[in-house]
Formats: sequence, structure tokens, C-alpha cells
Amino acid sequence: GDIDMIVKLRIDDRLLHGQVAYSWKSALSYNAIVIASDAAAADEFRKGVIKMCCPEGVKLATRSVEEAAKLINNPKLKDMKVFAICGSPADANGLLKKLEEKPVVNLGGIQMADGKKLFSKAVYVDEEDLRNLDEIASAGYTIEVQEVPSTAMAKYADLRKKF
Repeated sequence: GDIDMIVKLRIDDRLLHGQVAYSWKSALSYNAIVIASDAAAADEFRKGVIKMCCPEGVKLATRSVEEAAKLINNPKLKDMKVFAICGSPADANGLLKKLEEKPVVNLGGIQMADGKKLFSKAVYVDEEDLRNLDEIASAGYTIEVQEVPSTAMAKYADLRKKF
């Protein structure tokens, strides 16, 4: 529709944690968080942990990527300001393909793991991550690389050139 609900789509493999929830709340003044993650949606314990990090007065939905897209595209929710969070570039790419709007993508944090290389502070990527990020970028989305609002922001395209 004409009204964009999503104030930002963040990629963070820890999904929601206190620092992120609160620092972005003041920057974006969102009133709902939609977490799009097949893994988290199927994990009751993880859903409980996520709930504890959610600021008071903010609606929270942890859904599969498919269900999250349906929720965000629902016209009944068009007055919400949604902070969407995916756990990986692959999930973000999958979600964006199902959305009617084009939010700014915030690459916030991917932890070190086997086969991943340092892309920027707090962001480690492998070939699959890069393939998905490149696809998001070439679909015309702006990708900002920024941990929290108080840290420096870089454009994905600029970092990608050097990588």
C-alpha cells in the first residue's frame, strides 16, 4: 500500500536483545516488532527469551518467514510502525520477496562461525550470506551496515567493493 509499516528491517543472528531493542526504539519509535525466523518461530524457549527483551508497550510477533510476510502485508496493521528482524541474509531475502513495500535493510550483526569472514565490525559473512545480500542490493534495497544507532553507519555497497 501507500503507507509503509516497516521502519527498518534488521538482519541480526541474535534476533532481539536488550541493547538493540532499546537503542533502536528511541531512533525509530516503532510500536511493533515482527521477527521473521523459521527457527525461532518453532522454538518456544527462544520465543520466551525474545519476549523478555521486548520493550514495554511494544507488540511482538515471532513468526516463520512466510507468516511474518502475511502479517506485515495485512492492511489491518497498516498503522503500526514495525521493526522487522531476520536472523540471516537468507531469511531477509526470502521475506523481502514476499513484501509489498521496500524497507531500508539494516545489517546489524552476524556472529563469527566456521567459514565466515569479517565484513565489518560485528558482521561476519560467508558465500551464502553475500549471495543473498547482493541479491537484496540488486533488487534495489538500501542496505546500511550499523550495529546500533550510536555507532557509525556504512553503506553495504561501499564495504562490498573492498571485500
